[in-house]
Amino acid sequence: MKIISFAWTTPALLAGVKTVTRRDWSARYAAQFGKGDIVQAYDRQPRYGGKKVALIRLTHDPSLESTAEAPLSDFELEGFRWLEEWSLKVDGLSPVTLWRVWGLYPRELWVVRFEVIEICPA
Repeated sequence: MKIISFAWTTPALLAGVKTVTRRDWSARYAAQFGKGDIVQAYDRQPRYGGKKVALIRLTHDPSLESTAEAPLSDFELEGFRWLEEWSLKVDGLSPVTLWRVWGLYPRELWVVRFEVIEICPA
C-alpha cells in the first residue's frame, strides 16, 4: 500500500482539519496515485522511524498547480489555520509565513486532496 508522510502537519491531519497536501513529486511518481486510492498516512517517513497514523482516501487525482494559484480556502484545508491557532510550525515557519512564501516564490507542486477514513491507535 502507498504511503504519504505528513511530518509537521500530522497534528492537523489527526485533528480532522487537513484534507489537502502539496507535494514536490515527479510526474512519474504522482502518476502512481489516483482518485479512490487508499493510502497510509505516516507521521514521518518509515525509513526515519515514522509510524502509520491514519488511512486516507484520495478524493481527486493529484494535479500540478503553482503555489501562487492556491485558493485561499486551501489555507484551512491544508490545516494551516488550525496549526497557526496552536502556534505550530511547518518546516520551521509559521503557517501564515509559509503561505506567503508560496505566493512570493511560487513552486509547481502536486495537490493531493483526500479524506481521512481511519485514525490508527497510538
